[in-house]
Amino acid sequence: MATKTIILILICLTFHALLGGSQGLPRFNNNTDQESLLVFKSLIIGDPLGVLEAWNLSSPFCNWPGVTCNVTKQRVTSINLQNLGLQGTIAPHLGNLSFLNYLNLQNNTFFGSMPQEIGQLFRLRTLILGSNRIQGTIPVSLSLCSRLSYLDLSVNQLQGTIPSELGALSELEDVTFMDNFLTGHIPSSFGNLSLLSNLILMSNSLEGPLPEGLGRLPFFINLQIGLNNISGEIPPSLFNSSSLIVFAMAANRLTGTLPPDMFTNLTSLTTLYLGGNLLSGRIPPSIGNASSLTRVDLANNSFTGQIPWLGSLPNIQVLSLQYNQLVNDGPSGMDFLTSLANSTQLQLFSVAGNRLTGKLPPSIGNLSRQLSLLVMNNNFFDGSLPGEISNLVNVTLIAFEHNSLTGTIPPSIGTLPNLQYIFLHGNRFSGTIPESLGNLTYLAEVHLSNNLLEGTIPSSLGNCQRLQLLDLSVNLLNGTIPRDIFGIPSFSKVLNLSFNCLTGLVPSEISSLNMIQAIDFSSNKLSGDIPFTIGDCSSLLYLDMSRNSFQGPIPNSIDKLKGIEYIDLSSNNLSGNIPVSLDSLRFLQVLNLSRNQLSGEVPKAGIFGNSTILSLSENLELCGGVPGLGLPKCDSPGKKSSGSRLRIVLIASFASVAFIVASVLVFWFVTRKKHPGLSPVKEEADSPEIYPMYRQHDLKRATGNFSSQYLIGEGSFGSVYKGVFDDGSLAAIKVFKMGIHGASKSFLAECEALRSIRHRNLVKIISACSAGDFKALILKFMPNGNLEHLLHPRSEDSEVEKALDMNQRVKIAQDVASALEYLHHDCETPVVHCDLKPSNVLLDEEMSAHVTDFGLARILLKNSPNAHLSSSLGLKGSIGYMAPEYGMGAGVSTAGDVYSFGIVILEMFTRKRPVDNMFSGDMDLQKWVSMHFPGSFRDIVDHELKQNEWRPEYDDGIGGMLKIGLMCARKSPEVRPNMREVSVMIKNVKAILSE
Repeated sequence: MATKTIILILICLTFHALLGGSQGLPRFNNNTDQESLLVFKSLIIGDPLGVLEAWNLSSPFCNWPGVTCNVTKQRVTSINLQNLGLQGTIAPHLGNLSFLNYLNLQNNTFFGSMPQEIGQLFRLRTLILGSNRIQGTIPVSLSLCSRLSYLDLSVNQLQGTIPSELGALSELEDVTFMDNFLTGHIPSSFGNLSLLSNLILMSNSLEGPLPEGLGRLPFFINLQIGLNNISGEIPPSLFNSSSLIVFAMAANRLTGTLPPDMFTNLTSLTTLYLGGNLLSGRIPPSIGNASSLTRVDLANNSFTGQIPWLGSLPNIQVLSLQYNQLVNDGPSGMDFLTSLANSTQLQLFSVAGNRLTGKLPPSIGNLSRQLSLLVMNNNFFDGSLPGEISNLVNVTLIAFEHNSLTGTIPPSIGTLPNLQYIFLHGNRFSGTIPESLGNLTYLAEVHLSNNLLEGTIPSSLGNCQRLQLLDLSVNLLNGTIPRDIFGIPSFSKVLNLSFNCLTGLVPSEISSLNMIQAIDFSSNKLSGDIPFTIGDCSSLLYLDMSRNSFQGPIPNSIDKLKGIEYIDLSSNNLSGNIPVSLDSLRFLQVLNLSRNQLSGEVPKAGIFGNSTILSLSENLELCGGVPGLGLPKCDSPGKKSSGSRLRIVLIASFASVAFIVASVLVFWFVTRKKHPGLSPVKEEADSPEIYPMYRQHDLKRATGNFSSQYLIGEGSFGSVYKGVFDDGSLAAIKVFKMGIHGASKSFLAECEALRSIRHRNLVKIISACSAGDFKALILKFMPNGNLEHLLHPRSEDSEVEKALDMNQRVKIAQDVASALEYLHHDCETPVVHCDLKPSNVLLDEEMSAHVTDFGLARILLKNSPNAHLSSSLGLKGSIGYMAPEYGMGAGVSTAGDVYSFGIVILEMFTRKRPVDNMFSGDMDLQKWVSMHFPGSFRDIVDHELKQNEWRPEYDDGIGGMLKIGLMCARKSPEVRPNMREVSVMIKNVKAILSE
């Protein structure tokens, strides 16, 4: 009965205009308003708060929640239903509310298209439909709402172009279309909107140049068009707009230079976001006089020349000039730093990733007392770090890594009461680690690796009760490991003391580190037993105690490390049997026990059944195990012949002599490393966790001097070769193109990421080589290449093309999802890959997928007021796969990886690249799939899948995977699922296929 009533209402309203007036014109009254509201309610399928339950005939409609009426005529003038969780479509009958001047449906779940009938609302002044799921195009009929002044359609799924007819709305003041799928040019007619003050079009796919007329609008104060494909030069007229307050054009394709007098006329400008474009030339000198500026981001462009004098920026809070090609030549080269002394509101200052040289002046201590983030890494600074840095009493992060700073670390750093993050690695600091670091009660991470620090580890670090990560690797530290650091309750990330000269025992108090994820004590002089209490480190994923002098048995308690993925105890003096209980460590990917004195039968169950993850070489008393280990069979008790015993004695004697000789050679080699003056060659690894050591000569031999016949792939910063070493082992050798800007940063970023993460679906790093301008990574070789070549084989590879069936594609998707789930959710500090694409998905002999290429990876500063720091590191990713929200202050996020994953899924099952020639104008991969989903998705499925016998469950399987891809590739990061949820979805699809 209710359905019939609704239908009757719809019919009546449809013909009301034709039957109601004697002159044939529509005649609307308050009855029409009531009927229109009831139809609107009838199309609502979700009302979680029950707000619309009061919309019934028991009370006047002017008293209904969210409805406001004209007092005299009792006609609806306003509808405000924002933030109520309503779900449904927007009834076209709202167009009959002829007195309506305000309509706000923001932040609900309205779907379907915008009704053309809204154009009938000639009194409408405010239309807010933002944060819904409205699809289709912007109706041209909106141009008939002649009194419209405020229009917000942001965060929806609108497609197509912006109607040029909107330029006729002479009273329009505010336009917000951000975060949709809009394409085409910004209408030049917008230059005629004489009252326009706000134009926000961020995060769409708009292209072409900016309309020249925008710069001539007298009341224009806010222009935000970041995260589009806007190209060309900025119209000169915009630089004359004295009313402009916000100018945000980050993450586009803008070219050209900025005029020297740019800031002379922009007297009201407070916010300038131009990061992530293709701008060049010098930073306008007039910026130093732009006294209204509060936020400036010019990062990730190609600006050159000197950083100008910045002395008249009293209100500046954020100043990011990083990752350009700026220099500071001449005696006045550092004046920009000195000139900021008057900028007392400065909170973030970054000049990272430029070409700045010379010594840091003491005036660095004159920066704002409000400064929180000081970022100057990846330059060429030398000399000492000024002690005056202690004046920056509110600083929470200092980043000077990868420079050439020398001298001692100033003890005055220990007087910075709010300091949380210290990044000083990759320099040449010497002397001891300041005891004063123990005074920093908020200290969370200390990165001092790859320096020349000596002396002992300060026991005062035990006072840093919020410490989560301590990396002191690749230094000259000696003495014992202080027990105090094991009493830190927050220690949950990494303790890396590798490649030092530490001695003594590992304290049994290590059991207190029950939250730690990675421990690396490798390449020291530690001795004694491995403490049995190591088994209490229940969160441990990575354990490396190799290349020390540990003795005694392997503790049985290691079997308590249920989540452990990497164990290296090689090159010690361990003895006794291998504990059978280790077979229960089902997540273990590497178990290296080589070069010890272990004996007895090797277990065969569990992980010991997989010889590829075991390394047991040079344990002469081991026997048995699976055939793949190549060990001799175990003799029965009491049946050893005298000849066998003689052989054992001879082998043991030979091994002892060999060990002594090897020890001498190792000592000579290490000595040469510590004293490079003893040898003209200096080759050392940038990552402290690597083994074995390779020289550049070794890599040349393995690749035929990097011959093209060994080349298996090329990227922006490096070439990858297949390496065949003298012992017959294979590896993938990534050689970085050090002549390309950013290659050195990519190498260091990849080492930094791969040293602290371990997962079965992440590529395994074997070693690294760094010798002057030569840098390379040695990775596990993947015989089945990468996903890119399997989906889109090159013509020369056609004879080895491998078909991917349904189950393999789903399995690859599951493997990649598992890797991202680990990075995002299972690392204490989330890691964002930033460049997920098919060429970075490698496939081993069993077609299991491994994510590689962490050259752009970013480690998020979780639970920190500086969590947005990653955004200052620049836009990351590849065209077609990069999340649209990167830039404009959004910053790197796990949601960005989810977007990239969604694109990869769609590509896997359609075999269409997101940059395919068919995607142009307003068409992209997501829209193309959406147009065929769910009704006709078979039409777009990869022909290789359709050529095989089609099984009924394929419909549900492929449909499910395409749905996952579309969900992940939504333009708005807020509505994307996380990788934990995605993994569950893929498992459900896999279950369907296995039924």
